Amino acid sequence: MTRRWLLAFVLVALPWGGSAAAAPPADSFAEVHEVLAQCQAAYYRLVDYRGTLRHEVREGGATLRQDSIDVVFRKPGFLSLRWQTGLYKGTALLARPAWNQGNLLITLGGWFDFVTLSVPPTEVGEPFVPGLKDVSEWLTALLALAQRPASDRSLRLVELQTRDPNLAEGQVLLLVPAFLIPFRDNTVTTYEFVIERGTGVPLAVVLRGSAGEVRQRLTYTDLQINVDVPVAAFQWQDDEAGGRPLPRAEAEIDPRGFIQTWQRRYAEIADYTGVWVTEERWGAWLSRSHAAFKFRKPFDLYLAWDAEEGGVREALFRQGWNDGRVRVRTALFGIPLIGDLSPNGYLARRGSLYPLTEFGLNRLVERLQDQLLREWLRGELEVRFPGVQEYDGHPCYLLEFFFPHSQGHASLSSRVVTYWDVAQGIPIKYEAFDWSDRLNERLEFRQVQLNVSLSEADFEAANPAYGFLLFP
Repeated sequence: MTRRWLLAFVLVALPWGGSAAAAPPADSFAEVHEVLAQCQAAYYRLVDYRGTLRHEVREGGATLRQDSIDVVFRKPGFLSLRWQTGLYKGTALLARPAWNQGNLLITLGGWFDFVTLSVPPTEVGEPFVPGLKDVSEWLTALLALAQRPASDRSLRLVELQTRDPNLAEGQVLLLVPAFLIPFRDNTVTTYEFVIERGTGVPLAVVLRGSAGEVRQRLTYTDLQINVDVPVAAFQWQDDEAGGRPLPRAEAEIDPRGFIQTWQRRYAEIADYTGVWVTEERWGAWLSRSHAAFKFRKPFDLYLAWDAEEGGVREALFRQGWNDGRVRVRTALFGIPLIGDLSPNGYLARRGSLYPLTEFGLNRLVERLQDQLLREWLRGELEVRFPGVQEYDGHPCYLLEFFFPHSQGHASLSSRVVTYWDVAQGIPIKYEAFDWSDRLNERLEFRQVQLNVSLSEADFEAANPAYGFLLFP
């Protein structure tokens, strides 16, 4: 039994490589304690600060996103973040003590300024997590390290570098294993803090993955500490000021703002191409369709379906052309057939719920807005914001709409889920679910390219690249 316990002790004491880990030299360990003591003093000295944060997100050695954020902080618990550049430009986050039921208040920017969020700090997701962007939170994490007893062996894993070529004069680099830092990110193994020696103020933090790759880099410029930031810097335009009231739910939209914002956005789009994917329910069966498309305002549309799907292979519709009919190409026993059909007919619709005259981003948004406005006026609209998710290679805002009391009304859907491309400001996925929470329809716009300068030839039946000519 004694031998078994001794073996267990040896296995636990040794690292995975099988040899004992070398502890940092005593003088290095003392320097780590000295820097942590300076950080502890900085934590207690800090009253407020303001500065600009450069936030860089990387993957596979390439920069995915760069943001510039104005940050203002004041104890106890006042925090304001405003995205000045980057994908989330115009977004603002506000936190105040004993306010808004303890929730963070977020107003989305850009083409999504009609959305207001009220989210508990523990439930907010990236890119809006405030802790990683707040110098006060950095100091809080370093304070927890400084308060560990000197006998804590985990402190021996903290390293200090003073000769890194990327460090400015008077700066040191503190390398801390991720398990010692309360920022929860399973993709990070090491946090590297750039600290001003003497003051103990962290100026930057780098997040590295298991292979040593940089995953995020956050750097403060023009950081001003203890500059008497007033409480007025954290005001919200509430009802008394005649501004937007605090949201009463997790997420709220301004329907009128939604309509006006989309009108402005769509006015900037002249044409677009992509792949149109649909799934629509007919009883117990879901029909699927997959077609490449070209669309130009006011309403020129060309569609080409996959050959294996059967039915209509190509369709061309132009507003004010061909007596309002759709030029189609199909085949019967391998023999090509070309004809003109009513856009409302079953064959031209290919069994879809909507005619081709209802195709496009604008028609989709208008149908959604009509439904949301109707349910909002009845007081039967609930909005949720699951966060930011990537779809078709694009970061998307997910907006989910619930109609919990509309089953007895005209609404065919109990909820609708929409994916909005943050960069382009357009919906690229729409899902509607029935009252049994079964998928009723799914519409997707994939590989969308906006304003590609489509020409007349792209919408001519005589285009030799199309199949509308029997004898080209």
